[in-house]
Amino acid sequence: MEASASAPGKILWIGGYSVLERPNISYVTAVKSYVTVNARPSGENSLELDAPQLGMRAKGSVDLSTGKVAADAPKELVLLKTSVEVALRYASATGAKVQGLSIRTNNDPQFSYSIAGGKVVKSGLGSSAALTVAAIASALKALEVKANRNQIHKLAQTAHSIATGKVGSGFDIAAASYGSIIYTRYSPEIVKNLPPDYSNKELLGLVKKRWDYTAEKFPLPKEFRLTFANFVGESMITTASVGSVSEFKKGSPEAYNEIVGRLNQANVEAVEALRRIGNGEQDAMEAFKGAFDRGRALSKELGSMSRVGIEPDDCTSLIEESKSNGAFVAKLPGAGGKDSIAALSASREEQTRLRRFWRKRKELGILKLKTSKKGFSS
Repeated sequence: MEASASAPGKILWIGGYSVLERPNISYVTAVKSYVTVNARPSGENSLELDAPQLGMRAKGSVDLSTGKVAADAPKELVLLKTSVEVALRYASATGAKVQGLSIRTNNDPQFSYSIAGGKVVKSGLGSSAALTVAAIASALKALEVKANRNQIHKLAQTAHSIATGKVGSGFDIAAASYGSIIYTRYSPEIVKNLPPDYSNKELLGLVKKRWDYTAEKFPLPKEFRLTFANFVGESMITTASVGSVSEFKKGSPEAYNEIVGRLNQANVEAVEALRRIGNGEQDAMEAFKGAFDRGRALSKELGSMSRVGIEPDDCTSLIEESKSNGAFVAKLPGAGGKDSIAALSASREEQTRLRRFWRKRKELGILKLKTSKKGFSS
């Protein structure tokens, strides 16, 4: 049957870098911008991958007995190819009928923007994670394989790790799966222990296994209004910045553990205050702001110690000015750097004031975004 699935983008508000260490806490919201993947059985063993927004296509074949894929895909389509193969191999492991598939992707415009010369730049909203989840959900539905949200989440975490060659914290995949959540990561060994030449039986066992992540659904409290902007023409290479922090951890483990411990403590207090706000306790607003800002300052300090610009000085100035012009809190979300800036305002009037202020800044391009409670739908 023909099927489609849509998975949301994300914004990581609390837990940048520190979420990599279990059982540190993070808070990530889904946004109402989606990657949609359409999957249609071919009836044969052919595989077609079509990503119109990248201007790329690839063709290949599917081994109908195992679900393994043979396709000469450009590097930009490796994640899509891997996600589809993981879904096909899982389907085969469950005893379902494996067929070739025709796959087509579509990203909402908020996931990227154009700069001079026609170059397309990602907005930092997690399009890769959303693609992975949507591709697996749509492929399984097209093959009429029943899989619940937890199973699709595990398959997506696995596929993303196989395609990228590393095991991240997984908060972006979790948000694409479950929506806005308070999240702690799974033990990396769970995925690392899957051998490169894994069997379908091993893949099935991995999905059946109990994972030790937590993903507590928690929508952004109604008191807050989101404003989000990109630094036009600039971006943060997440893998490079995470690598710099990792080098600092290796070279100075005691200093790393000390600052990450303080950072997580501030994050725990910020999340606890968010819970209280969600329960209607207005006196928790200032507690949230204090803990959030303390965590932000510690993230900047971690960047200085790691020699990477998690929060460059000019961005610190911009954030402080934003807080004087309608932002209740603001930060460089996720890995930080000059990728994007996100803010929460405590009223519609304050949000309007902030947007007016940001529009005067030539380096910022404001995106129309709203948070979402929900993960993928199919």
